Amino acid sequence: MKACGRMMLFFFILLTTTCVAQHDNGIDPEALIDRILAVDRNQAGQLHDVVLEAEYVEGEDDRKNGFCEKVRLVKKVYIMYCEDSVWFHEDYLEYYKDGQLRSEEDLRKEAQERLEKKRKHKILDISHPILRPFHPERRNLYEITYLGVAAERVEGFVCHQFQVRAIEESDTLLNGDYYFEAEAFHLVRVDFSPARLVKKMMFRLKELSMSILYGPADDDIWLPRQFSIRGKGKTAFFFGVDFAGTEYYRNPIINDGLEASIFEENNGGE
Repeated sequence: MKACGRMMLFFFILLTTTCVAQHDNGIDPEALIDRILAVDRNQAGQLHDVVLEAEYVEGEDDRKNGFCEKVRLVKKVYIMYCEDSVWFHEDYLEYYKDGQLRSEEDLRKEAQERLEKKRKHKILDISHPILRPFHPERRNLYEITYLGVAAERVEGFVCHQFQVRAIEESDTLLNGDYYFEAEAFHLVRVDFSPARLVKKMMFRLKELSMSILYGPADDDIWLPRQFSIRGKGKTAFFFGVDFAGTEYYRNPIINDGLEASIFEENNGGE
């Protein structure tokens, strides 16, 4: 009976722990996470602010006709990294709809509508601290599983793969798959979605998935190169709404000394 009790206790601990599972012989997932966080801290110590040129393309994608562009936005993105937060601001420069350049007034309205939707549905952007689930103070909120070295290269890199799942359904937590390059432990790609979708009276999201690609910039600092979002929803009038968009980031300017006043208008950071 005692042996049976010890065995039951062992399986209970195994099922309830949030520790990382070890799948590859010779690789300690906890040591791997420590190295990943150390690399992230080292970059944070070098990075104060970034300015990026951005181009967002949104449209419909179906099997019959392929991707059909509906909207194109040219923007400039500003990010400031503070000790305990990240500030985010974007300027909308040009607005194209159905291939036609729209007026400054149309641009202003479109920018305001998108900012309001982002706030209502708590849609994340590239300023979100995406490695937060791995931080020691947040680990109790997630189940993190090391899946080994990814079967295929990711953006040309051999990568370690982690699966992250929130223990509770919450719109402040996320589920995701993370890919870290095996040589220097930088994040290459993360595919993620909210652990619970925000539902508003006039619009309900049924699906929302996002993906961010990263790559090396100056001084071995890795920055976002591409942000993709795909969603399905339904309006209060029962119309189905499907959308897909990709934002591309180019020509980063690093540590140019941004002023905090830039972020007073629409700071969307953490």
